[in-house]
Amino acid sequence: MKKSTKIILIIIVIVAAALIIINNFIRKDTDVLLAKVNDNEIFLSDIERTASMYGLQVTQEDAGLILDQLINNEVAQIYAQNTGMVNETGFKKDFEWQKKEVKKELLINTMLEDIAKSKTSMSEDELIEYVEENPYVKIRTIFIPVQDDTAKAEKEIYEAYGKLEKGADFERLQKKYTDKAYRTPNNKAELIKLEVLRNILPYDSSVPETNAFTQPVLTKHGYYIIKRYEDPTLKEIKEEVGTTIQNEKEDSYLNDYLKTFKENIIINDTNLEKGLASESNATDELIVATKGNMKLLYGTLKKYFNFFLTTEQRENLDYLDYKDISKQIALQEFLHRTALDDNYESSMNFISQWDAQSQEFDKNWDDYVVQQVYKDVISPAIQVSEDDIQNYYDAHKGEFIMDGIQQPISEVHYDISLELTNKKYQDWFTNVIDEYNITVEKYEENM
Repeated sequence: MKKSTKIILIIIVIVAAALIIINNFIRKDTDVLLAKVNDNEIFLSDIERTASMYGLQVTQEDAGLILDQLINNEVAQIYAQNTGMVNETGFKKDFEWQKKEVKKELLINTMLEDIAKSKTSMSEDELIEYVEENPYVKIRTIFIPVQDDTAKAEKEIYEAYGKLEKGADFERLQKKYTDKAYRTPNNKAELIKLEVLRNILPYDSSVPETNAFTQPVLTKHGYYIIKRYEDPTLKEIKEEVGTTIQNEKEDSYLNDYLKTFKENIIINDTNLEKGLASESNATDELIVATKGNMKLLYGTLKKYFNFFLTTEQRENLDYLDYKDISKQIALQEFLHRTALDDNYESSMNFISQWDAQSQEFDKNWDDYVVQQVYKDVISPAIQVSEDDIQNYYDAHKGEFIMDGIQQPISEVHYDISLELTNKKYQDWFTNVIDEYNITVEKYEENM
């Protein structure tokens, strides 16, 4: 991947979330300083935290890219302050709207959780019936991941298998060949559904008998040898996976509940089409969805469209896409009203969770500011037109020759678009840094 492509991908990953929630509990006085933007400091922990949010393992190169992005985020905040953007009408209002959306989601989840638990309690007889229909087995595994060296993993797994065939103890070999990260706590045997075990094994393999083990099995994750033990008792199943079984039952009930709830939502196609075709607020009072006596107005729907969809995305959606999105928004709105009608806002479960989430949300004003700068200022400024791409192609045709043949613009269109977008992106920040005399200091030797 070209560096410019990777930078753009990092940008997309970091700023695509509606609002980034970061916990700042790592002590800065023991941290490593990597950069300063004016007086704002960026530490190694900031990079690690950003990476962990997206499940990334940070390489030296990626750390540098993330550091550059965090520096840019600081520059974006300074831009918003110096231009007065944060004082514009509606800026704070949008932040409060997002907060209300988070509150709405929590209230809905509180209601759904309560409904699921109250409707799906499992008796002893029901558990027995469930286990009979979904039998569990007890297993241990020797697992060797396939990383860069497939041959090495294959050699190790067959070495372990050879020792097992000669009577070696399975648990001892498991400790020797399986990294601790892949073993269960205290090296306990684990319970899985018999159906899951069947799906792991090759189609032409049979499930091992009790106290027998499989041949090495290669999956996309790595090599396995699986040993089956005496089948678990009902007590063991209840203790080990009872919560999982209950959760499965709750999830199944909720899926049916939400499916039925959504099926009863009616979209008014005529009003939705009128709203989509209008640029004014005159259509805001049109009723676009109903369920019983609940109604969704186009003005509410439009708020979601404007906030979550870019102009380009909206232009590429057809009516059926809009209808599907509208029904999903109606589902959320009507669930929220149901939760309010049933007084879940007064439940202690909701109150205690919202108190904590509300305080955490308010800490994220800076992240919201960055998000709005990217959305309203930077994103429009770095748009690349077809003329831009054509002109670049014409001026650099010599760079697009492969095996002596000139590549057509269609083959390099995406790469050129990324290249130009990244240049505009970099130029925007360079210009802002110069215009507002922003001081950027980097201490990359500390990485």
